[in-house]
Amino acid sequence: MLHGWPFHKASFRKLLPMLEPHYTCYALDAAGMGESGWSRHTNFSFYGHVERVRAFADRMKLTGYSVIGHDTGGTFARMLAVSDAARVDRIVAIDTEVPGHLPGVVPKLQWAFRRRWGRALFKAALGSPALMRRWLGNVGFFFDKRMIDDEYMDLFVTSWLRSDHAYRGLLEYLLGVDHSFVARLDVLHAKIEVPMLFVWGEKDGVFPVKRAREMVARMPDKASLAVIERAGFLPHEERPEEVARHVLAFLNPEVPVRLRRDTA
Repeated sequence: MLHGWPFHKASFRKLLPMLEPHYTCYALDAAGMGESGWSRHTNFSFYGHVERVRAFADRMKLTGYSVIGHDTGGTFARMLAVSDAARVDRIVAIDTEVPGHLPGVVPKLQWAFRRRWGRALFKAALGSPALMRRWLGNVGFFFDKRMIDDEYMDLFVTSWLRSDHAYRGLLEYLLGVDHSFVARLDVLHAKIEVPMLFVWGEKDGVFPVKRAREMVARMPDKASLAVIERAGFLPHEERPEEVARHVLAFLNPEVPVRLRRDTA
């Protein structure tokens, strides 16, 4: 399970309990994020992130695995389907990059993060809960703005201020986002042989569902799309049970989907 920006492995905390009864799950922190270890020598390119996941699979002696990725983690998942094709069985990509579309805020933040004043300004913004709640509410992270609660703020906003190292990691991850690679995603898709499921929040303000539909329409034999109503950019946070049902049905279509609530 691979997260995106500005998140870490805890972004799967609501989905994990529904998948763990059926599968062994590994939620990973990408370099720079969460509790990951990184240094000034760390490769923050897309390829660097993917190679670390492959190394993890090697270390765990995995002979086969599926990947669930959100946001940029969904792009890493698709890259793994090509670079580790012998082991990757299926791909689930949740509200992820689409060919030729990069959210306008990304290049703006990258430009600011390369400047000392920009890094200081964004750090000050993270330290203002009222400002961050307003921004998150406006960019389409959630359909239900009540989801931007104290727990969410503690995990994915103020946590980046716990140390200079944590804050710098947040910036380095985003600086590694490759615009040109995103523009060529159709080329990557043409190389993927395994089934793919795209899960999308109907009200996603980061990656519009219209673009997801267009992308999947270009891959009629490889991919399917599940749209989650009343959900934004984080459907696995906002409507985890519905996401879990789609994921479980996709990973093993022959087994009826049973969640704990079904037998409660």
